[in-house]
Amino acid sequence: MDSPKNRTSQLEALIQHAFAAPPHTQTFATLIRVTAPVPDELDEDVRRALLAALQATADRFGHIAAPDGSTLWAEVDRAPVTRKGHS
Repeated sequence: MDSPKNRTSQLEALIQHAFAAPPHTQTFATLIRVTAPVPDELDEDVRRALLAALQATADRFGHIAAPDGSTLWAEVDRAPVTRKGHS
């Protein structure tokens, strides 16, 4: 499987292409989260391709629906960091 960094780059490129806008990426201790506002109009073929790619690339994904629009989110787990002398 690709590294978390590579998978995140794939998600960013996928969302950029599908939505014609750059996503927002946040890095946390245990995961990387990519989010983007969903366009009001999304072609059905693009939606299906996006869903298939998310299933193949992200560890989790979904969307948040709000009165002012929807946001897509996708998460990639990061490898646990172990520190010498700590368990």
